[in-house]
Amino acid sequence: MEPQGPEMLAFDGFVLDLGRGCLRGPDGGDIALRPKAFDLLVVLVRASGTLVSKEQLLDAVWGEVHVTEDSVFQAIREARRAIGDPGGRKLRSVPRRGYLLDVEVRRTREAARAGEQLPGLVAAPSMRPSVAVLPFRTEGRDAVPDYFADGLVEEITTALSRFLWLVVVASSSAAAAGAQGGSLPEIGHALRVRYLVEGSVRKITGRLRIGARLVEAATSRQVWADRFDGAAEDFFAVQDNVTAAIASALEPRLLRAEVERVTRKPTADLDAYDLYLRALPPYFARSAASNAEAVRLLEAALVQDQHFHLARALLARCTASAVWLGGNPDHAGGTRRALALAREALASGHADPQILALCGHILAVVGGEHEEAGALLEMSLRMNPNSADAWRLGAWVSVWSGESDAALARLAEAERLDPLSPLQADVHSARAAALFFARRFADAAAAARRSLASVPSATSPRRFLVAALAYLGDEDGARTEVAELLRRQPSSSLRRSKEINPYRHVWMIELFLDGLRRAGLPEG
Repeated sequence: MEPQGPEMLAFDGFVLDLGRGCLRGPDGGDIALRPKAFDLLVVLVRASGTLVSKEQLLDAVWGEVHVTEDSVFQAIREARRAIGDPGGRKLRSVPRRGYLLDVEVRRTREAARAGEQLPGLVAAPSMRPSVAVLPFRTEGRDAVPDYFADGLVEEITTALSRFLWLVVVASSSAAAAGAQGGSLPEIGHALRVRYLVEGSVRKITGRLRIGARLVEAATSRQVWADRFDGAAEDFFAVQDNVTAAIASALEPRLLRAEVERVTRKPTADLDAYDLYLRALPPYFARSAASNAEAVRLLEAALVQDQHFHLARALLARCTASAVWLGGNPDHAGGTRRALALAREALASGHADPQILALCGHILAVVGGEHEEAGALLEMSLRMNPNSADAWRLGAWVSVWSGESDAALARLAEAERLDPLSPLQADVHSARAAALFFARRFADAAAAARRSLASVPSATSPRRFLVAALAYLGDEDGARTEVAELLRRQPSSSLRRSKEINPYRHVWMIELFLDGLRRAGLPEG
């Protein structure tokens, strides 16, 4: 008998997985899509080139819930964005009649045997982490409406799905598995996920208390837990706030748990995703030697899987870092390669907010493409406002555009979302740069010293420290820091600083170079 599983709808390189309730892209990664946009896309894919009227879409997707036609327009826009068709060439609008998806559709069933591959489909990286949000328990004598707990689970599931490196099981599947009972390892096995989120909602004297925790399904080991409170008068405001808090807390904990997992594995047993995870600690370390190791691992990941565009985007960042940290003396060649890698990643990973943020950062700080970079970061943050990394990278884009206030606000949000980030030194470095260009030189020097306290080998914050001390009139301190900079990076010079920093405004490079010149940095 042929193995049976959830129905899969394959079209134009994409796959609608109806069992998991997700859309997979050509690279195998999940694409963020809100439930109504997903349902609308299912209707249009099932129609397979047949016109579907607005009335039919409203009836099929929203049922008896009354909504305006604007809801259809918004879902169409999101579906087009998800399949890389913003102009509507494939998901076509027929004036006054409706919509049709002009692609060839193939229907099949997911193979049930382990390791069996559906013909014509690109497999996702085999070790990509998977998570399910189980139904939250309602506790206490004061009743909490079921719609609140159910809505909270749905919103958390949707928020996590915006982190496209995660495989997130649809809330309906998670609810069905949770209803069957059993231990956490049994539920995790049934859902085929590595992590589970469970929680509870309690109403106490006019307050709502929501508890949540992340566990490793196979071992029931707790990875993270926290508690959130809010006023019971406004269920929906609490729901929005708690969803953002839980999603932003879960993402970095999941990433750290994954890094810990792969470092415990035998090094001979590696695939593309594990190589990517192994590259993260040396990338975080921010030294020339560690960055070179990250480059090696990311290049190996791309040999394993040439469609792993997130690895390509991070490789672009590390290639640029090799120039900044002095590991690559060929400034022009390193810059060209970093920009080429970023463009390649963007060409295929345009629907991934993490790729948009990484590549937007590179386009700004390496290529001087400030308007495009700003647009990419805005798009990334709209797609996933809970990503601390996107807020941090967006801050650098704002710095290079001379928008210090915006940069400082983005850094504050990055720290709020992930106060224990392994890239906290980079946050302080970006803050030093923003404060420097705001001419708050004492504050800039303090931020630069905080960055260097964590990563003494970093050269970017030391340059801003040197220039800030010069403007503060601390000649001895500035010259001491110049000597330390030259000891750690002998190639440092005014010419080099001008070449590798394409600031948006002339006054920025003049302010920066004048400070370095006053401190005694050689012309080069």
